[in-house]
Amino acid sequence: MQKQIFAVLAAILSTFYIHSTVYAQDASAVDTHSYYTPVGKPTSIPIGWKLFCSEQPDECVPAGAGAQSVKLDPYAWRQLVSINTLVNNGIEGIADTDHYDLRQRGIPNWWTYPDDGKGNCNDYVLLKRRLLIEAGWPKAALLMTVVLDHHGDGHLILTVKTNAGDLILDNLNTEIVRWNETGYTFLKRQSPANPNIWLAIDTKLAANGSASLR
Repeated sequence: MQKQIFAVLAAILSTFYIHSTVYAQDASAVDTHSYYTPVGKPTSIPIGWKLFCSEQPDECVPAGAGAQSVKLDPYAWRQLVSINTLVNNGIEGIADTDHYDLRQRGIPNWWTYPDDGKGNCNDYVLLKRRLLIEAGWPKAALLMTVVLDHHGDGHLILTVKTNAGDLILDNLNTEIVRWNETGYTFLKRQSPANPNIWLAIDTKLAANGSASLR
C-alpha cells in the first residue's frame, strides 16, 4: 500500500510546473570538474543506514547495471523541484530524540520514512529518494550524503547526480544548488554502484563553487 501511495504521488508531481530562477542555463554546456563531488576510498557506514536496512532490506539492494546520472532537461528539473518542495513543505521537522525516544531505546540514530508527517533530515532524504525512484529516476543517481552543516552539526542531504553537476536536495534550503554551493563540509556519501558502500569525500580536492544553475 505504501509503495502504491508513493507511486501515485510521484505521478502527480510529474505534471507540476514550479517556476524557479535556478534552472536557466543549458545543462549540456556544463563541463566543470568542480561541479562534481570528489569521492575517495570506502569508509564507515552510518549506523542509521545499517539500522534502516535491517528493518527494510528491500530498500538497500544495489541498483545493478543502469544509469548513474540523469540528464537535466527542463522536464526533469521541474520534477526534481516539485518533489523537493513537496517534502520540504509537507513534513514537520522534529529531532529524532524527541520523535522516537532514542535515549530510552538506546539507539544512537534512527532513519525511517516520515509516515506520521514528522521527521528530521534523515527522514526527509529517505522520502525524497523514494519519490524520485517511484517517478523513474535511477537509484544509482540518488545518493545519501553526510555533511557538517553551517553550525558544525551532522546533517544528511540527498545528492542527485546529473550532467549539470551534483545537485543537493536539503530540508534546510528551499533552493536546489550544486554541492559546492552549499557551504557545508562534506564527509561521505553512498557509492552509485552499491548503496551499502559509503565513500569518503576528499575535501582537499573540493573547490569553492562560483558558478551556479541560475
